[in-house]
Parts: sequence; structure tokens; C-alpha cells
Amino acid sequence: MNKRQLLFVTHRDDNLTEGVAYAIELAKAMDEDIILLFVQKRSNLNSKLENLMIAVTFAEAGEHDTAHQIATEDSRCADEVYDKEIDAIVKKCLLEGIHMNVVTSRLDAIAGIRFILKEYWGIDKVVLSPAITAAGNLSAKDMSRLVRTASRPIVTMTRQTRSVAFEKESV
Repeated sequence: MNKRQLLFVTHRDDNLTEGVAYAIELAKAMDEDIILLFVQKRSNLNSKLENLMIAVTFAEAGEHDTAHQIATEDSRCADEVYDKEIDAIVKKCLLEGIHMNVVTSRLDAIAGIRFILKEYWGIDKVVLSPAITAAGNLSAKDMSRLVRTASRPIVTMTRQTRSVAFEKESV
């Protein structure tokens, strides 16, 4: 692949389409392909560890079926829904003439971005979805460290909030 690439980073367990339209438009304007990187939320990593510890407890008690069910429950439930959404996003990119590569990481945002930047040399910018930048998912310290070490432009997106005054005027 000779085309430059845009790295779009989001969480798999959030609204997948949030920010994708902007990433597609940016990729079209810059004549780039997209690498869609799914990373884990730190809070999800903690809850997965807790679930695994609970599963270990059940396994030690001889409840192997229950342990297996607890250990695989969170990933199995949403996979079908996310796969359909990912397919729709990939098809939308193809219609726009953009190739999309989907990568899933078990790392958090910072570690996942660093890993991908080492693996894919053609990436010339990183776009962080609103899911990454909103609600304290990425601290100012982490963002500063990412900007210093990524050696690529970092584009952040935020969620648009509607003001109460605007809503009253439009009613």
C-alpha cells in the first residue's frame, strides 16, 4: 500500500460511528487510507480483571461451567452488533474510495497508539474520536505525553453539547 494512512482511534464499546464521518472526510481531503484502531478503556481493563478473578474463584470451587460463562460473557454479547457496525463503516469507506484496515488492541489508548505507530510506518496523523477524549478517558498528562512521543500530528474531537439557551430558542 503506497498511500499514506490516517490512524482513527476509538473504543470498541462506545458509539462506533461517532467521529467516523469526520475521519472519512479528512482522509478523502488528504487522499489517505484509514486504520481504525479499537483500544480498551482503562476502566474496562479493571472490570475484565475483576471478572477473571471471579471466574478463577468459581473454577477453584469446581464450578467450571459458571467460570467459563463469566470469563467469556462480556466479549460474546456485543461482538455481533459491533461486527455489523464495523462492516457498515468499511462499506462506507469503500464507497468513498478509501481503504480501511481495522485493528483491535487489548491495550489502552496511549499504549495502543504507540504500538500501531511502530507497526505501520505510513501513518502521518492520529485522529482521536470523541470517545477517547471525552469524560476523562484521556488525562491531560497522558495527552501531553502522547503529543511529545507520537511524532505525528494529533487531531482530537469532542462531543458537541447543545446549550440550554439554544434549545429554548429553537422550541
